[in-house]
Parts: sequence; structure tokens; C-alpha cells
Amino acid sequence: MIEVANVLAGCHTVQIAYDERPENKQPVLERPAWPNYDLHNDRSFAAFSHIQTAPEGKGRHLQEEDGAITSGSYTLYRCKDATYLCYDWTVPDYQDWWFFRMTAGSAIIDADTGDRYLIQSHEHFPLDQCFWIYGQSGETIRMVSKYPPLPLSVKRIQIYEASAESRRWMDGTGVLTKPIDIDDLRPHTKEKQSSKKQGRIIL
Repeated sequence: MIEVANVLAGCHTVQIAYDERPENKQPVLERPAWPNYDLHNDRSFAAFSHIQTAPEGKGRHLQEEDGAITSGSYTLYRCKDATYLCYDWTVPDYQDWWFFRMTAGSAIIDADTGDRYLIQSHEHFPLDQCFWIYGQSGETIRMVSKYPPLPLSVKRIQIYEASAESRRWMDGTGVLTKPIDIDDLRPHTKEKQSSKKQGRIIL
């Protein structure tokens, strides 16, 4: 009797430890901030155009129940040398000029240990100053903040935006999201790879 074992083919998921850093082109500085920048004088804000646009289908939209108070989607890129947190926001068609602010002291917090990974830069844009973006109504723009690298032991995070002085149309109250599984924020944490098992051939 010749008995041949079946060839078994199946799929298994492989966790990707690190991501490649996100694309983030240099915007055009149309107007620098005034030397005597004033939070309450929006004419003193820097103005930028040609902001990086977001890839389709990326990011997780955080709802009010997540602790978010701003609309938009977040994507986290876990790289070996840094962590990049992307904020994607669709500019409404009805108005072309919008101002933003990112505050020093903002952080990614390990939801299990409480360790804080403080923001290092808001790439291409100032920290602690409002700035204008314009010329991209109807487009989904992307802003990228850089943080220290997260150890692979970090599984759940909270996004913390530090408090700052308020002004008209901008509440400076700090924001802390509820814990989020880090893999729910990453662009592609799992991929399927074919795995074939060759059974024994018995003669």
C-alpha cells in the first residue's frame, strides 16, 4: 500500500513590528509669523499652503465617546527611531482659511504604565503658535507630529493634547482620549502570508 499524506495549505497572520515613516512633504510658507506674534491677532499668524494630503482609507476617526473633541482621523506609525502621529482633516468646501495650533507638552501616554512620550516636533509647523492653512478646500490634509519611539511592550495608548491659552474660536482646554489599542491606529499591522505544510510521504 502506498499512502501519501495531503499537502496542507493555509494562511497565518504575521505581526509587523515597525512601520515606514509617513510621507510628509514640505508645505509652502506663504507668510511668516510676525515677530510680535499675538494669539489674539490672527493677522500675526504664519500662513501655509500646499499641505501634505492624506492617503485614502487610512486613519481611525475618534468619536466624542473616545474623548476626542475635534473631528478628523488619526494614524500612528511605529518606527524604530521615532513615533509619528498623523492627524487627517477634510477642509470644508465653504471656507478656505483655517487656523490650527499644536501645543508643547502634548504626549502619547502608555495606557498601562502611565509613561509619557512627549511631542518632539509638529513637522513643518510651529509649536505653541497658531498658524493658517489655506488653498485646499475640499481636500483631506495631513499633519504629522513626531514623538520618541514606543517600546514594543506598549500595546494601548492615550493621545494627550496639552492645555494652552484660549482665544476666540479656540478652546485651550487639554484633551485626553480613552485608551486605544495601538494596532487599531497603525496603517497596516497584519498581513496574510501563505504557509504550506508538506506532509510525510509514506511508502
